[in-house]
Amino acid sequence: MKNKDIIERILELGTSLAFGALVVNVTIQVVTRFLIPSVTVVWTEEASRFLFIYSVVFAAPLAMKKREYVNVDMLLNIMPKGMRKAIELLIQIASIGLFGVVFIKGIEFAKLGMGQTSATLGIPMYRIYSSIAITSFFIMIYGIYNFVSDIRGMRDRGDRT
Repeated sequence: MKNKDIIERILELGTSLAFGALVVNVTIQVVTRFLIPSVTVVWTEEASRFLFIYSVVFAAPLAMKKREYVNVDMLLNIMPKGMRKAIELLIQIASIGLFGVVFIKGIEFAKLGMGQTSATLGIPMYRIYSSIAITSFFIMIYGIYNFVSDIRGMRDRGDRT
């Protein structure tokens, strides 16, 4: 997929907005702490934490789509091409399964936040706790996308594993 899909654009926008707001928020913290000590903005610490969480929530699926996640490929590089492809496909299947489980458990975790609010901002905590389910869902979607793309690519090239 050479063109950006709508999900990718939304995730990029979410990442940019959350990270940009995080930078502004931390700047407010530093300025008020060191230049205007008489002004206290207690909400900035909590906002920083939540903005950082959502920066990662939006960025992690993009890393999965673009295959920019961390991996140790030392062993894969010494394997024959067919075996390497098979192992890579198994890793993708395992990742899809893992994030499927994390998605389900993330929904359960988000439900724990119902009726709770954050201490200084008063944000319903289920919105923060649901970040686990949101990021897991999109990582899983892009994992499936990559898996299907790899299978199609192998079929089109006539690879055998």
